[in-house]
Amino acid sequence: MVLATVPFAHLAAASATNLGLPEARVVSVPHPLGGTDEATVAAWAESAVDEIVEALER
Repeated sequence: MVLATVPFAHLAAASATNLGLPEARVVSVPHPLGGTDEATVAAWAESAVDEIVEALER
């Protein structure tokens, strides 16, 4: 499972395919992580938990 910010989710999926992992699971969160306050990043992470768990269970 790969966690990427929204602008890089497509790149992550394409890279996985190019590396022979076309079914790699990619979960995206808002951008940017760097420079974003901790509370906001924590909220983004909290909102992604269900999708992350689902991706890990596949």
